Amino acid sequence: MRKIFLSIIVLLTATSISAKTILMNSEVDSLWRQTTISVKNGGQAPDVMTLLHAFHQALPTWVVGEVLDQQKKPVQGTKRNGTTLLYENNEEDELRILIDPKNGYACYESLTDVDQMSCCVWRRTDGHRVFAISLYEQHDMPQNLLCWYDYDPQTQTMKPERSPMDDYQKPFPLGEVSWTLPEKGTDFVINEYSPFYPTLRRIYTWDGMKHQFSKIQLEDFEYQEFGDGEWTKASGEGFKEVAFVDLDGKGYPLLCLRKAKESDDMLILAEFKGKMQTVAISDMFHSIRGFFHVKPEQDAPWTGKEVVAYTSDFMHISYFVVIIDGYIRYFVTESPLTDEDGEEIGWEPQITGYGSKEESIHIIHASVADHVEVNPQWMPFEFSGKTE
Repeated sequence: MRKIFLSIIVLLTATSISAKTILMNSEVDSLWRQTTISVKNGGQAPDVMTLLHAFHQALPTWVVGEVLDQQKKPVQGTKRNGTTLLYENNEEDELRILIDPKNGYACYESLTDVDQMSCCVWRRTDGHRVFAISLYEQHDMPQNLLCWYDYDPQTQTMKPERSPMDDYQKPFPLGEVSWTLPEKGTDFVINEYSPFYPTLRRIYTWDGMKHQFSKIQLEDFEYQEFGDGEWTKASGEGFKEVAFVDLDGKGYPLLCLRKAKESDDMLILAEFKGKMQTVAISDMFHSIRGFFHVKPEQDAPWTGKEVVAYTSDFMHISYFVVIIDGYIRYFVTESPLTDEDGEEIGWEPQITGYGSKEESIHIIHASVADHVEVNPQWMPFEFSGKTE
């Protein structure tokens, strides 16, 4: 009886120690940058699973353990193609486990499990390898972690190094940021999700030693002119460069597109009633006159609003767009009033949106005093949707 009791104690102790070795993302985050990892039998060209196993030996997590178990003993229903293992469960959890040593990639994805994982390998021209692993946990606050290592074949060790995310600066404080490791190919992608513009992807290409920023991909979208005009597909307009202008530094950007370097053919957009709308346009009929902030006035309800003004040389019409917290509040159009003989006798403001005629007049008059110089930082981009 005593031997049985001691055996139970030993078993419980071993189980307790084993449970403690499984780390949460927050624990991995506090350790991985100080952890050099020895890779058993790494050799000159270890595959992704060899490096993943070494990572797990040093910094064990539940989700990586699941992938390694799948490699060791594939579950029923796993499809095999050479060294590639793919398990997909298309029921409620939408579970997908992929092990693809040939392309240097492995992942664990599920709609119901709080843990997700992806990892990959890049081959460096000096014989080294880069091993990257992305770990995701869904708690009260999601914990998304990216670990980045250099594998040295001479020492058969992985040492932490900086990733593109370490040098990435979020351009605006609002919105979410994630990244994507390549299932195929070599591009590293940073994804930006914002309430103010379509999904944006920053593409970093592999040069043989590290990733270099290459271009931006912008999710395909349509925009409308003046809040009530016809819809236009932006991808069909030939835009090649993108910039974001944050007028007051509060994190509410305007989306700027232009067709070529040094071109004056430019379109500026923001959201109005849930859709992308023209803020200003510069072409053969329109010219952007300037960006304005409203001049502060004591006790005035419009104090602090942003105003963008531009004119139509062809129609002799002035447009003012009032923006509050990144959203277009309303458009104000000043059209010339004429008498019976066609002579101009004044201007009549017309409003589209939420504002009042009286408020718009005050905003227009106040805005002219505070001109803001804008010098957008242009970047190459392409649309990620299909061009019609």
